[in-house]
Amino acid sequence: MILKASQRKGAAALAAHLLKGDENEHVTVHEIRGFIAQDVLGALQEAEMTSLATMCQQYLFSLSLNPPEGELVTIEDFENAIARIEKSLGLEGQPRVIVFHEKKGRRHCHCVWSRIYDAGHKLKAINMAHFKNKLFSVAKELFLHHKWKLPKGFIRKEDSSPTNYTLHEWQQAERLKNDPVKLKAFFQECWNGSDSKQSFAGALQERGYYLAKGDQRGYVAVDFEGEVYSLSRWLGAKKKELKAKLGAYEELPTADQARDFLQSRMQQSTAQLLAEKRALFKKRKKPVVQELRQLVNIQRKEREDLLERQRQRWVEETKARAGRFAKGMTGIWDAVSGKNAAIKAFNTQEAKTAHKRDRAEMEVMVRRHLEESRELHKTLHFYKDQHREEEWQLKKQIAGHINAATAPDKPKDSQQAIKEQLAKLESKIASLSGDIASLQASLDSALLSDDMKAKIRALILKAQETIMAEKVQKKREEIKLQETADAAKLMQLQQELYRSIQSYERLQQQQEEQKRQVAANTAFYARIQHMSYDLNGLPLYPLKVAAPPGEMFNEARYKKTLKRESNTSLARTVKTAPPKKKHVTTTGLKQSTLTVSEVLKRGKIPPLNGSKTTRTPAFNVKAKVKLSKIKAQPLVTPQK
Repeated sequence: MILKASQRKGAAALAAHLLKGDENEHVTVHEIRGFIAQDVLGALQEAEMTSLATMCQQYLFSLSLNPPEGELVTIEDFENAIARIEKSLGLEGQPRVIVFHEKKGRRHCHCVWSRIYDAGHKLKAINMAHFKNKLFSVAKELFLHHKWKLPKGFIRKEDSSPTNYTLHEWQQAERLKNDPVKLKAFFQECWNGSDSKQSFAGALQERGYYLAKGDQRGYVAVDFEGEVYSLSRWLGAKKKELKAKLGAYEELPTADQARDFLQSRMQQSTAQLLAEKRALFKKRKKPVVQELRQLVNIQRKEREDLLERQRQRWVEETKARAGRFAKGMTGIWDAVSGKNAAIKAFNTQEAKTAHKRDRAEMEVMVRRHLEESRELHKTLHFYKDQHREEEWQLKKQIAGHINAATAPDKPKDSQQAIKEQLAKLESKIASLSGDIASLQASLDSALLSDDMKAKIRALILKAQETIMAEKVQKKREEIKLQETADAAKLMQLQQELYRSIQSYERLQQQQEEQKRQVAANTAFYARIQHMSYDLNGLPLYPLKVAAPPGEMFNEARYKKTLKRESNTSLARTVKTAPPKKKHVTTTGLKQSTLTVSEVLKRGKIPPLNGSKTTRTPAFNVKAKVKLSKIKAQPLVTPQK
């Protein structure tokens, strides 16, 4: 069993990591011991509060237990291993939290202890001296106890694999979609195959890595994506060894300078090519990932149902055990006679047996779930290994283009690539089984190995994806043609509607113009019909009125104007004969009538009586008429 441990702080961050459900398929809190809080976050924060009474900064001791791949390890095996570790490190009786994680078809365990203990008069922290050596001894004992295959590094430390990576190296490689073993082997190959700084830098540059100096560590390598790799960590070499071969790191460019240089030589098509490759891998593994997520949801529901059934059964069994004790005087007699002690011992043994039974039921379900998810993870690992190999080769090509400052070849059309893959897959499938159905049936055969089943499943998924892609493409083309036809028909209907609207607007304008002309003629005709032709003896002249009529005549205003005129002006106006054969408007006739009326009024000549049927002869305009003097009245402007 591989044991990894560290002293640390940060209770909240560690609790979030232990309860992370997106990276782990199943998370089970197995035990919380020695804390008042009954949840992981509360327990670790309680340890943090306790450490404030001491000078200890790293108050937690975190341990992970990883069994060998393919080995079945029970809960009791993990508990026994934790008990051995506690005894070896002096952590017996310390508050602890145990959490199980399940992912990728495997189960591992995390155990976190609080280092703070009560020394009688004050709180102290347990000294974890040489804990790595002690854990190495315990891990070797566990391998021998379970008769597992002992790694070479446990037999002889010098024989340990040089490509063994740490947690930090694995996290960095996983973030960059690289294989940590292959990446570490590459750095060590460049280091072992070089004898100077120039040869080592040239070997790195062939893969797109440039030698530089870091901010915190002396010697680093920078790739074309801007990621920084610590050479002392990835090479497993000390600073003294690096300095002996590479010289002083102050002479190297900084990591920022190397990153800027690589970005300046990067073509846009280069980054696009790498992004398309990763997008294709994501699309390729999507069906398997979706199937895995559905499987995990089903498994979680099964476990919840099992826990609920066990809880209800435990309540019923507890009531049955409590019912075995008598009440009243009989109960007192049973307590005195010792019968209650026998019943209590029997109940205790029965409760332990029930607890083991429930744990065994859950263990059977967990093993079945691990076996189910392991099959899907094999297919997923096949895709991931294939993608890592393709990306590793692609990065080598990109490094060559960066060194030569050229752009890579334009990738093939995705549809053309899919057709080529389909042709290859069809030939492979035909050579293996003849069709997809029989190939799927071959997966149930026990003669095939797990790796072969994973490869066959990958071939089936690729073929199904390609067939589905062709169907989707054909459907898209049909939809596009239908949309084009609908758009043309819609355009034609819109043009017809536009022409109809224009015709309607023209007819509406013509109708409005006709209505306006009719209204104007009607108003003019009404004015002519109601006009008075009584001109008080003035000769009648032929009337001819221009259409449309002019502005309405204001009779009251004109009368006020006449009152301001002098007698001489009025007499001259009346005595002046109008020109012959001259057409005048009705407004002019009305003005003449009002002028004559004003003259007659000033001459004190009575107006025509309306009751008479005969008209009084017109007076002689040449006769002298004595007008009464009327003082002209000035025009008074009304005040606002």
